[in-house]
Amino acid sequence: MKIFFDPDIPADIQEEIKKVVEEQVEGPCPSCGCDEIYVSLLDNTLDVKCYDCGESFFELELQVEEQQSA
Repeated sequence: MKIFFDPDIPADIQEEIKKVVEEQVEGPCPSCGCDEIYVSLLDNTLDVKCYDCGESFFELELQVEEQQSA
């Protein structure tokens, strides 16, 4: 399975997202058989979908940690 990331997704979290996708997506797209995944970011929600036909596998909401300045 090949995973493509939207350019808006920071590189430092892509590896963690990749692990979650690999755990959740068990095989090729049930609609078209494509084994390529596209992960896009809209607001704080990741949409994991088929790269070929666009069928969504799942969505994942990101939690943003706010850092307090001292």
